Amino acid sequence: MNTIWLGIGANIGDRSSFIGAAIESLCGFLDNLIAAPYYLTAPRGYFDQPDFLNTAVRGETSLSPLELLDRIHIIEAEGGRNRSDTPVNGPRTIDIDILLYEKLCRTYERDNGSQLTIPHRSMHERLFALRPLLDLDPDLEDPRDGIPWKIKASHLWRQRVKLYRR
Repeated sequence: MNTIWLGIGANIGDRSSFIGAAIESLCGFLDNLIAAPYYLTAPRGYFDQPDFLNTAVRGETSLSPLELLDRIHIIEAEGGRNRSDTPVNGPRTIDIDILLYEKLCRTYERDNGSQLTIPHRSMHERLFALRPLLDLDPDLEDPRDGIPWKIKASHLWRQRVKLYRR
């Protein structure tokens, strides 16, 4: 079994319910799933949209990274996400990203031209991804350079990420 960490976010409708439904669906094929607290975060890149609710989960899987991504895309579609109809970094009912897959460092090319990069190509710039990740595993290190994620997160203190009380 491989340990994986996923980032989950939503900013349309009942964000908490969409995230909860996604986590429930993930339980169908991930073992020992543990979720971090939720955080309220400002949008990045595309600003004309509501704030996001974000969390992270850790689980175990025998799926390959691409098989895992295919299952994630099914959950997103079932949650109302339409990738072809949303601007990059735009509003969405649910977004699930593979943050880490063991200590893997690799980019996968799909036949349709899309890519999957592990670790997630932008997570080092996103406190909304790192805060919940560090709640799950505070001593995790970036497998690319061995630098602890908590050190990288400390450089992002200007980003607005607030613990969400349900």
